[in-house]
Amino acid sequence: MIEIERLRVRFGYLLLALLWLHLPVALIVANAVGRDMVAPALIVALLAGAYTLSWLLYGVQPVTRYVSAVALMGMPSLFVFLLAGHGWQMDLHMYFFASLALMIGWCDWRPILMAATAVALHHLALNVAFPAAVFPAGQDLSRVWLHAGIVAFQTVILVWICEMLVGGFNRVQAMSEEIMLSNETLEHKVEERTREAQAANAAKGLFLANMSHEIRTPMNAILGFTHLALRGDLPPKQFEYLTKIRQASTALLALINDILDFSKIEAGKLVLEKSCFDIREEVDTAIGIAMLKATEKGIDLRVSFAPNVPDMVVGDALRLNQIVLNLVGNAVKFTERGEVQIAIRRLPDPTPSKAVLEIAVRDTGVGMDAEQQANLFRSFAQADSSTTRKFGGTGLGLAITKQLVELMGGSIGVQSAPGLGSVFTVSLQLEEGSAARPAKAFALPPDMQGLRVLIVDDNPGAREILAAIFAGWSLQAELAASAPEALAALEAAAEQGSPFDLMLVDWKMPSVSGVDLVRELEHNPKLTRPPVALMVSAYAREDAMTAAQDVGIAAFLVKPIDGGMLLDTIVDLFRAKEGKALPADPPATGNQDAVPMVSAGVRGARVLLVEDNEINSEVAFEILTDAGLMVELAGNGRIACEMVLQAGRQYQAVLMDVQMPEMDGLEATRRIRQSLSSAQLPIIAMTAHAYERERRACIEAGMDDHIAKPVDPERLIATLDRWIGERLAGGAATGEVAAPAVAARPARAPELPDALPPFDIATALVRVNGKRSLLMKLIVSFGEKYADVVAQLGDQIAREDVDEARRLAHSLKGVAGSLELRHVAEAARQLEDALTHRETDSFQIRLSKLDQAMLPALAAARSLTPGSGTQAPPAGPAPDAAEAADRPVLGEPALELVTTLVTQLERRNLGARRTFEQLERVVGADMPALAPLRAALTRLDFNAALIVAHQLGDATKTEETQS
Repeated sequence: MIEIERLRVRFGYLLLALLWLHLPVALIVANAVGRDMVAPALIVALLAGAYTLSWLLYGVQPVTRYVSAVALMGMPSLFVFLLAGHGWQMDLHMYFFASLALMIGWCDWRPILMAATAVALHHLALNVAFPAAVFPAGQDLSRVWLHAGIVAFQTVILVWICEMLVGGFNRVQAMSEEIMLSNETLEHKVEERTREAQAANAAKGLFLANMSHEIRTPMNAILGFTHLALRGDLPPKQFEYLTKIRQASTALLALINDILDFSKIEAGKLVLEKSCFDIREEVDTAIGIAMLKATEKGIDLRVSFAPNVPDMVVGDALRLNQIVLNLVGNAVKFTERGEVQIAIRRLPDPTPSKAVLEIAVRDTGVGMDAEQQANLFRSFAQADSSTTRKFGGTGLGLAITKQLVELMGGSIGVQSAPGLGSVFTVSLQLEEGSAARPAKAFALPPDMQGLRVLIVDDNPGAREILAAIFAGWSLQAELAASAPEALAALEAAAEQGSPFDLMLVDWKMPSVSGVDLVRELEHNPKLTRPPVALMVSAYAREDAMTAAQDVGIAAFLVKPIDGGMLLDTIVDLFRAKEGKALPADPPATGNQDAVPMVSAGVRGARVLLVEDNEINSEVAFEILTDAGLMVELAGNGRIACEMVLQAGRQYQAVLMDVQMPEMDGLEATRRIRQSLSSAQLPIIAMTAHAYERERRACIEAGMDDHIAKPVDPERLIATLDRWIGERLAGGAATGEVAAPAVAARPARAPELPDALPPFDIATALVRVNGKRSLLMKLIVSFGEKYADVVAQLGDQIAREDVDEARRLAHSLKGVAGSLELRHVAEAARQLEDALTHRETDSFQIRLSKLDQAMLPALAAARSLTPGSGTQAPPAGPAPDAAEAADRPVLGEPALELVTTLVTQLERRNLGARRTFEQLERVVGADMPALAPLRAALTRLDFNAALIVAHQLGDATKTEETQS
């Protein structure tokens, strides 16, 4: 009834004005007919005042409506009386009917009846008492009845309309309330569905984050050990195998990143970085990855930068690299023969600081029709089903590329026709960087400005690109399309007395290859001073490089050519060149496996590594110690807090894992930050979590930086170098790491056999950089740590501690995979899946399968245990362990090692394991007293190892005192 009440209020105000308006009208009428004006004015004021008072006191309540009915009917009565004897007297009776009709404005039948009753009583009463006040001719009862009938008829009609009107208002109000209720219900449903969708999205995000962590953890071991192994001296075949392992692992990591990127973009959680970077280096990096596949298929990759492209731009280098790699990778994948061209140019823009770049990727592949192009940028969609079968892929690449391009303020389009190839065009909005490119990228040194250069390549596009690079260095290179043409140019130049100084020659050319051309030059009598030969080829194959080296080619570069790398190579060649002597070996085009080192002022800095996974600890320890850092280990966040906050303990940085038992890295960081600020101790997250929200969680917890697993050694060391260097700036140097010098006594340690089923020793050795002693330790440690793992899992399942059982199965799976125990790893994986999905019916079946796989593995591990072959005690040593060993007495070198070992164990320094190896060489690995120490160190039980080390030292000192 809200609307009807509003209508009554407005009508009440209308009546208020209307009744008081009668006052001046009554005065005018009285004056016009020559009557006294005071009495009419008082009557009008009385009627209008009565209504006004009721309005003020009761508002639109029924009493006010009744008063209004009497007051409104009184006004026509007054005017009929004033016009008595006048010709208009009868006409004013119409005002009764009009006033009665006006009462419908209250939307209430009762005031209408009250007004009708007032009219009837007025006519009857005055017709008897004052007939002239009603009718001009005096009493006229027939007219009274006529008027009464008209009023009665009008009243019935008005009451019916009023009821219809009120009923309509009621229905509208009911419908409005129903709609409001429906809207509220709908809003509740929408909110509920929104919450459900958000919860589902959060669950999906958490699942992907967890999957990322679970996948990246073993990936960290694979890439880490591959990195370590590639740093050693390896036979060519093993080097090739390890390189392919790294490439495959990197490809798998790229797939993981694609899935995560797609999820983050969908959830709106992908955050673009802004940093200054070299656009040419990023494009060359992406093309270098795609070059591997292009080389296999014999496809030529050509890259060209327009002169107006800036050297440095500001934007997200990683996402730009991803966009280029997706487009070029697709072009190579769908091209069977021919070439792929990548052209980058700058588009005009009214804002000088903006750098709008257009990247066009053109291929000579299969092409697409209009229908295929329409579905091209949809998620999980490809040109057609046959494309998926023939070329593979998830269908996410271009969908992610389109979303990344749009996030970077750009657009992407395609032009294609079946059989004619495709052209993908991307525009990106970047900012022009302020940093300058190194000077040597623009020009050769002054003493090399006069070099004469010959470019030999059968591909005209390749010749143009190389010529453009040299033109940028103010060198005019001459071009030859074949070996005979090049030979003629060389002979002509020699005859003119201006021989060529440098020749860039392609390997694969028709009729005569580049290798054959160089070989022929060496025996050509017309060429007394052959040019320095630099081979440029899209085929980075070992046989090509070997052939190039055999004929004396000075260097070998792989297309697409990076201008900076070409410049460095030329400068190095001619700096080292004296007369006609050429370098004996082709200079490397880049050493990806160089050992990253911290700067001199940072070497010797103490770093705390907080990591619960033994394999990851081993990899990180190798990388950090090789970089010149001192490393101590904490197995979880609780231990890290104790070590950091312990009096006298000082670290220059902490590398903190996030997911750990007892206390995770976030909580540990919060507790450390209560005592130590970032300026006092930088904490760097090193975790497999890759989501931006996890990174923010690390920063919010108090961490200073984030490094994702699998760890890139160069980035890890560079990050530590930056944070530790900033902290040590202006302070004292920490000093270099010094290993204790000991006199080694020949002692034959137990050897790892070449075959140890079910361990795949050959493959496992690749993972540990060929270190047989390290692999043997890991196998023995596996036998000790997981001797009763099946029983532990069974007990946890019986106690319904499913989460802890899943964690243990996951750990077993990772370690078994690293040691190449494939059956154990698979059985552990199946059990972990069953635990994760709470498949209770299959628990015992999976556990039995794991037990069968573990039996031969444990037997093989026990066979490597020194002594009788029995397993070393898994628990910490008993207090009388030293006495059980007949109180061994150590010599001075061994005692010094024990003292060093105690110090390292107190600091939880992983270097204790190396010191123990030295101790074994000095006293002999078969000494029984070393068995519990070896077992404790193998499982990284520093407390137990410290007890044994103290006992060894105390036993020696006691014996010396007694003697």
